[in-house]
Amino acid sequence: MSVGELDFSCFPFFFKRTGLDERSLDMTDFKASVVAYEVQKSFANKLFSNKAVAKSLIDDTSARLLDNLYLLLKVFTGNKDESKKTVRNIIKISIKIGLLQRGDKFSDDEKVGLIHIQRKLRTVAMTLVSFYQVDHTYDRLFVIKQFNELEELLINLIQPHLTDKSVGRVDQIFTVVKTGEFLDSIYVPKRNPEMREIMGRVVEDVNSCMEAGSL
Repeated sequence: MSVGELDFSCFPFFFKRTGLDERSLDMTDFKASVVAYEVQKSFANKLFSNKAVAKSLIDDTSARLLDNLYLLLKVFTGNKDESKKTVRNIIKISIKIGLLQRGDKFSDDEKVGLIHIQRKLRTVAMTLVSFYQVDHTYDRLFVIKQFNELEELLINLIQPHLTDKSVGRVDQIFTVVKTGEFLDSIYVPKRNPEMREIMGRVVEDVNSCMEAGSL
């Protein structure tokens, strides 16, 4: 895959406005695909005169992934609004990066940075899946280190192109997902059985993205 062909279709976070998995979502509560569609449409209209650049950024598997991540956060925090905020921020940042890429707004060095982000994202994804599937392998400090490195790469990429508010969204996302308490609730045996069950669905979706070669 060349620098110019970096595929972000499963960059946790691109979604298709089609059917959702009802077992993973209260249909009256939150729909990642709907939020993604509106964000994509709004940002494309502001940034580009050619709306065609917004096509093909979203897919079904990523919608399920985000819906299940929302459920995971809601169980952990007990706060629907905060959980929605975190997932919306993931959607906004991911779609903005995808549209900047499609609009050829990145320099050659930044395109290389995109590849580094994709590789780091895949490393994080494989780590999270492995720690779920293989007992007694969970290493909290290693996961936090990987998240810190991914956060730094993302901020370095978007700072020249997006506002401080967008940078703040990245900070808000990682402030939540890289906390030891959140990670322990998923991986420490019997700590939170409900989160553990939802994480199983997240793992299925992550594996689907990796099998498709887009993560």
